[in-house]
Amino acid sequence: MKIYVLIIACMLCSTTAFAQYCSLQKGQKLYYEVLTGEKKIETYTSVVGVETKNDSTFITLGDFAPKMNEKMKDTLFYHKVAYANGNTLVYLQDGESMKDNMLGLMAAALNKNDMTAAKEKFDVNGQICLLLNEKQKKGDKIKANEMSIRIKPVTMTVSIKGEYEGTETISTPAGQFDCVKVTYSMKMKFFMFSDESQITEWYAKGVGLVKHEEKSRKLGQKMVKTLTKIAE
Repeated sequence: MKIYVLIIACMLCSTTAFAQYCSLQKGQKLYYEVLTGEKKIETYTSVVGVETKNDSTFITLGDFAPKMNEKMKDTLFYHKVAYANGNTLVYLQDGESMKDNMLGLMAAALNKNDMTAAKEKFDVNGQICLLLNEKQKKGDKIKANEMSIRIKPVTMTVSIKGEYEGTETISTPAGQFDCVKVTYSMKMKFFMFSDESQITEWYAKGVGLVKHEEKSRKLGQKMVKTLTKIAE
């Protein structure tokens, strides 16, 4: 929570605006169609928690993750959004949430002793964040971010760089949305292996993510995630 407080303090000093690029309605579900090659699946993101402290709001989102085998259960992978004074900070990946998600996943598959050993080997530091507000202009750079994931003795790093593309109106099965558009590259590296994905995203006020397009440099396959329905 300390890192959130520091970031929000900076955000409060930076601008005065009136829109958040996320949902603040606890319990709301945003349904998406995900198309990868010819494979199509349906998924959703749920607004799990909304907490307000002074002039800042902290939102916890849960992305539906289906079970990978019969021993496991369907679950939610959590990530965070922070909002203050017209600034929306989207945590694309953050160390705290990723660690909780991965440990929760391992707990369903490992016995107590193996789980204890896994905890000692596993650590995550840093975060990948995207700051959205109405002052950003086409061509403005996204602040570079980096996160490290360590499963002893291996360390993997994830980093992004990109820019803001201005605003764009897009149509989806859920309706038409006026969005802020961003493009960025996300690079993953460990040992001698590295890959880089080119990503474009559209975010709407009061909603959050409307569309996500991603293409891996090495795999070459394109993934498109599109908002189809918003349910209270």
